Amino acid sequence: MTEIELKARLGDPEETERLVATFARFVRRVDKLDSYWHGPDWRFARGTKGFRLRSDRDDSIVTFKVRRNEGGIEINQETEFSVSDPAAFIGLVERIGCEPFFKKRKTGAMYEHDGFTIELLEVAGLGHFIEIEKVLSSDDPTEIAIVQGGLKSILIKAGLHESDIEGRRYSELILGGSA
Repeated sequence: MTEIELKARLGDPEETERLVATFARFVRRVDKLDSYWHGPDWRFARGTKGFRLRSDRDDSIVTFKVRRNEGGIEINQETEFSVSDPAAFIGLVERIGCEPFFKKRKTGAMYEHDGFTIELLEVAGLGHFIEIEKVLSSDDPTEIAIVQGGLKSILIKAGLHESDIEGRRYSELILGGSA
């Protein structure tokens, strides 16, 4: 699947949520704890062999991505699968030489609008952000361009500007650019 996503910093999180609530449907509160891992050869290719284990409610999801960034918008080829026993999964990946890299916690609210997911989040240690994303089943360039326009349209509806887009990954922000 192809995930198209942008994130932007929020100067006034309450006002942004007030505006988002005028056009989007509230879905749920979120509390996501992500642990990032690197494969056995991570020392030689930092950031290229990693994966994430996310705890979200009662779900544990493993994700790995092939990333690219166009003007602050991420276009990722993403693979995800559920894990029924996260402790056993961690035991397995440690056994084959994987190592934990860093953790990230995001709390906030999730909304939905016209097939887009909008999350208003506080990222521990980094501040407040909006994340807007849509997942496509293909990587058709025309569809991707349409979604990119939709992301920017929602950003503007939320009272923000393209200059608010944060093009760096959270890992870069958390680790100070060393990811």
